[in-house]
Amino acid sequence: PGPLPWGPWAVPDPGTQAYVTTVYTSVVEDLTRNKQHRFIIVDQEFFRLWWDGVASAKQKVQVHELVAQRRLEFVLGGQVMHDEAVTHVDDQILQLTEGHGFLYETFGIQPQFSWQVYSFGASTTTPTLFALAGFSGHIISRIDYDLKVTMQQKQMQFVWRGSKSLMAQQETFTHDLDENGYCLGTEKHPEHRAWELVWELVAHQGEWERVEEELTLFSLGSASRSAGCCFWPTGLQCFSAICQHGPSDELHQQPHTQDRCLLGVRHTDYFQAIHSTHISWHIRNHHNFLPYSSGVPLQTCGLKGLARRASALLYAGESMFTRFMLAPHRFLDQAWGLQQLQKLRWAVSEVTPHLSGLTPPKVRDMFVEHLGAGMQGVCKLMASIIQDRSLVLSGPGSPACFPCSEGHPDVWSVRCLCAGPEPGGHFAMVYHPLAWTVTTIVTPTADFPEVNLTDETGNPVPAQVQNSKETPSAYDLLVLTTIPGFSYRHYVIRPMRRAQKDTQETGASVDSTKQFGRRPRTNRRQAGRRPVHMENDCYTVYLDKDTNLMHSIWERQSNRTIQVTQEFMEYHDNSDEGQISISNNYVFAPNGTSKPVWAAVEMEILEGQLLTEIQRCFYRDPTYTIYSQLARGPPGADGELLCHRIEQEYRVGPLELNHEAIWRTSTHLNTAQVLYSDNNGYQMQRRAYKQYMVNTITRNYYPMTQSAFIQDRQSRLVLLSEQVHGVSSQGSGQMEDFFHRQLLIKQQWALSVNVTLNDTSVVHSVLWLLLGPSTLTRDLGQRSGVALQHRPVVLIRELSETTRVHPDFQQQEAVMLPPSLHLQILSIPGWTYNLNHTKHLQNLQKGEAGQAKVDFCRVLLWLHHLYEKGQHPVLSQPVMVNLQSVLWSLGSVVSMEECSLTGTWDVGTLQRWSWKIQDGPRLVGISPALPSSSFFSDPFISSLSTTQRIVWVHE
Repeated sequence: PGPLPWGPWAVPDPGTQAYVTTVYTSVVEDLTRNKQHRFIIVDQEFFRLWWDGVASAKQKVQVHELVAQRRLEFVLGGQVMHDEAVTHVDDQILQLTEGHGFLYETFGIQPQFSWQVYSFGASTTTPTLFALAGFSGHIISRIDYDLKVTMQQKQMQFVWRGSKSLMAQQETFTHDLDENGYCLGTEKHPEHRAWELVWELVAHQGEWERVEEELTLFSLGSASRSAGCCFWPTGLQCFSAICQHGPSDELHQQPHTQDRCLLGVRHTDYFQAIHSTHISWHIRNHHNFLPYSSGVPLQTCGLKGLARRASALLYAGESMFTRFMLAPHRFLDQAWGLQQLQKLRWAVSEVTPHLSGLTPPKVRDMFVEHLGAGMQGVCKLMASIIQDRSLVLSGPGSPACFPCSEGHPDVWSVRCLCAGPEPGGHFAMVYHPLAWTVTTIVTPTADFPEVNLTDETGNPVPAQVQNSKETPSAYDLLVLTTIPGFSYRHYVIRPMRRAQKDTQETGASVDSTKQFGRRPRTNRRQAGRRPVHMENDCYTVYLDKDTNLMHSIWERQSNRTIQVTQEFMEYHDNSDEGQISISNNYVFAPNGTSKPVWAAVEMEILEGQLLTEIQRCFYRDPTYTIYSQLARGPPGADGELLCHRIEQEYRVGPLELNHEAIWRTSTHLNTAQVLYSDNNGYQMQRRAYKQYMVNTITRNYYPMTQSAFIQDRQSRLVLLSEQVHGVSSQGSGQMEDFFHRQLLIKQQWALSVNVTLNDTSVVHSVLWLLLGPSTLTRDLGQRSGVALQHRPVVLIRELSETTRVHPDFQQQEAVMLPPSLHLQILSIPGWTYNLNHTKHLQNLQKGEAGQAKVDFCRVLLWLHHLYEKGQHPVLSQPVMVNLQSVLWSLGSVVSMEECSLTGTWDVGTLQRWSWKIQDGPRLVGISPALPSSSFFSDPFISSLSTTQRIVWVHE
């Protein structure tokens, strides 16, 4: 909403500037001159660049008129068209909210239909979210080739119910295009090539006899599957609207087409026509369209990690800004603070379509720059909030903070460094962004190995020191902390003085170390004879001294020992153009099964009072490294999440050319090659291994955005990830995570735009391993996954010898929710429009909408129930929440409104179309009769679900 929140990159590069200028300027000119023409706009990012940076006042008036006449229609309306395979649900909703907020603030409209044709596969998260956003119809395209052929023989439309819990409450009518694109066919299915040929004939030859022949082929095939109506989407052919509309005008004027149902570019026309047939549609229940036929999108591993860390930092910054900006503040400029958040919102949104597929280095570097600058601004904002509240330092000046970057530009730490005076120690603030109490270990960095650590009350705090993994000259300080919801702790880190050493004052402990030499891979024949173990109150992990590999894990609650072996493996890719399938940006095509490529493993065990860490190096050229940590937390409920996880941090790369690296976990669990992985961090999906004629390995890889598990009747092994991976179960009891790839694509199209995937980076990420009976992992898995995504943020500032920490520690009031709920969004969106819809439209007509100021007391809140129906006997139950009680520490809630997913429409007035179904009664709904120009002025209805958004005003 509002003007673009950019600084140095407010003006796009010349190519983008020329693109948006040509397309939207020509569209407005053409629609103004030709009353019969229609046009749809999907992504708001390019349109907003044109609106704020190119469009004249006259053109803006013309756009308002075209929107009111419904000849210019916004479809989907998000900031972008996000990828569905590899993006997190938080980021999907963010980009939709950004786009819908702009549309409502600028035009007072709500998009009614959605269009997701770029995504590599379609996720069951989509019908649920899009129903909550108010969409009445949805269009997809890229699904498995074989499945599409089957659907082409029957029907391409269905009613999609994505959630087992919500079922009919949030179903979406969905149309799958005939081909994996824009209905431009293939030689395999010539009847689907009609429109491509028609377009060429009309534009260049005018051979109407051939047009009639091709048109008949298309109509007989497509119309029979579409209730007699052909949906002909055209676009992306030309940058000029005149070029775009010319051939279609000529086609519609020919007598050969008068008796055919030819619907042009608007989704409204098609869905209105097909709805009026009153056909009963079949239901697709909570099944997705993943993976795509060429496998899970596996490109840009480093960019995926950076995008998720940026999203997590944005989440923390939003809640901190909301909580503390509603309280009295002295120096911090609210408008400046909101702008920092808006920059990162934009950066996180714009990258969501580009985490898979084709991303040229120039584009990727732009995303890295935008994400990095946005993270820098939010880190500075968070540090400034603490400074403003007089809780940090008594000295003058404000900290200048920036996210750490070591080595490859994709690697950004969650820690934020703040420049200060000459070092005499460090001040560390730890902010917890979730609405639960968390007990965890945080890792501030110190420049000295002998440390004295005190908390905000001046009392000493136990800690553990070890060499930093990122900076050889620094030290990681492992601190056990317990933080209530939306609260922070702060610590003072100073070097231990001689007098303190003499008096044996408590300082941070140093690890004891056990080293094990390199063990060659040939030793695996002797495995299991000489175990060494590490343990906490939940697990005992056994390692084999003959191989330096993990051997087994004993889990206390079930009293069961599970054989668990983990190792790095690699696939070798087809890169020869003579092969049938070649690995590239869109395709994963290994030439066989994965193989171990390491020659030996070296192990070191670091034993400390807080945790034990196992460092293992898998030697090849270069070396792979895995760090496994088993923590010792406090007993009871406070420490259960910390106790029941084995944290594994890895470093992979660079690889040998045309190799792809995986991390394989093998167990003796009888899983029958059935894997469960999440859809976008929202709900779990069962993935049974299937045999195919071709690409069997590839087509059994699925996206793991946040979690995956395998199980038998007694135990379940869960892997949680901080970023998206491809995951597969290629054998019973096995689960493998796709980590990295390095290819050299020799095809001309890849060479011409420099997308050869010759990625020499080192990929860093974190996995959490949970093991136990399904009752245990079911209880802890959901919250653990959220806790990994949103770990506490550590802000560090250097102290001088004379700096004094402010003595007045202010006790914070926690924001706490029941364990089955997650406060998924708490933010100040920055809207300026009037909450009353009628008054907002009146302001738009008067041209006064842009004159209002941001209301910093208007807050967007989103609650998410973490457990599906029937998943847990207690935690799956509905929860009643008293928001006045839960949020009383933020102030008084003076009004509240439940609204659509993107926060722009009152849910009580949001009206969606209803569709007849074959398997049951028609849902209650309204007739989709299209009124006049006020059509988009009337909100649409969405049912309340386990995911809800509420706008509330706060004083």
